[in-house]
Amino acid sequence: MLVTRILGVGLLMSGLSAVWLGPVTTAGEAPSTRDITFDQADFRDEADVALARWAFERFEQAGLELPVLSLSFHDDRAACEGNFGYYHSGAPATVDICGFNWDRFLFTPKKTLLHELGHAWIYQTTDSVTRNRFLELRGLDTWQGNSVSWEEQGTEHAAEVIAWGLMDEELFLTSIGGTKAPQLAEAFALLTGREPLR
Repeated sequence: MLVTRILGVGLLMSGLSAVWLGPVTTAGEAPSTRDITFDQADFRDEADVALARWAFERFEQAGLELPVLSLSFHDDRAACEGNFGYYHSGAPATVDICGFNWDRFLFTPKKTLLHELGHAWIYQTTDSVTRNRFLELRGLDTWQGNSVSWEEQGTEHAAEVIAWGLMDEELFLTSIGGTKAPQLAEAFALLTGREPLR
C-alpha cells in the first residue's frame, strides 16, 4: 500500500482504487470528515488520480467544499450516456468521466472534470433563492429540465461558470452565452460568494 502526500493533500492508493482523505492534518487538528472515494475497476494508472487531485485542489483553493462523492474514469462513453462527463446526484453522488484515453492533463478532460464536480458542488450548496437570482442574471427561465436545450438550463450555465472560475488556464466557453470575463466573474461570485481563481 502506497501513501502519497502532495501539497497538503492526502491520497491513499491501493490496487486500482484510491480514497481521498481530505486535507492533511497535524497534531491537535481535527481530521477531515469529508472523504471522496475514487472507485473504478479500470483505474489504470496514476494519471487519473493526478487529474482528480488537481481538480479537488482547485475547489479547495477557492474555498468550495465538495460533497462526499464517487468519481470514476472510463475508456468509453457508455457510463456518461454518450457524453464526456456525467453527474448523478445521490448518496454518495457520482461523477463519471468518459472517453479520454490519453494524457489526462489535456485541456478538455480538465474542463470536463471541473464542470461535473461543479454540478456536485452546486447541487449540495445552492438554494432556490441563489438559483433564481442566477437564472435572472443569466437571462434564463429554467434551472433544469428536458423541456429546454442543454445551453438554456441554469444548472449547465452554473457548472460552466464554476469550471471557468476554477480553471488554471484561459477557458473560452462556447456552449453558453454571456461569456465575457466580467459576466462570468459576476456569475461565479453570485454562486460562490468568492472571486474566481484567475
